[in-house]
Amino acid sequence: MSTLSKTLVSVAVGLLAFLATGIAVTAVIDPYIWPSLLVGAPVAVTVGATALLATVATLRYRERRRVGTLDAGAVAAYRAAVVAVATCLVVVSLGTAAVVFDVGELGIAVLVFGLPASVLLAAVVAYVTVRRTVPARRPPTA
Repeated sequence: MSTLSKTLVSVAVGLLAFLATGIAVTAVIDPYIWPSLLVGAPVAVTVGATALLATVATLRYRERRRVGTLDAGAVAAYRAAVVAVATCLVVVSLGTAAVVFDVGELGIAVLVFGLPASVLLAAVVAYVTVRRTVPARRPPTA
């Protein structure tokens, strides 16, 4: 897969995630919060950026695995991407549920502030953990 096609696929996935999340979150919390777009937009940006970066990491991992040049950095980035996407799914669901079930301002705080922080923290922890545990492949000595 060429670099241009990887870039286009990653941007398309990120844009699709941005639009789907933005529309869904805004529509679900609209009856509960008047300017629901002010909550839906930051959530959509975070999820879209996470999807874009996860797609880049996944395509890089699959390409290197196919060619046979898989290294610890690609594995770490891929696993961090998986953890970041899973974190997005959980935090967006919990935050939206907190808004819908009227738990006060907790839902808005989780969606607007907790989502970016938890995605970033989860990805960094996963990346560092894998980098420390997966041994780097070294070429054989002559």
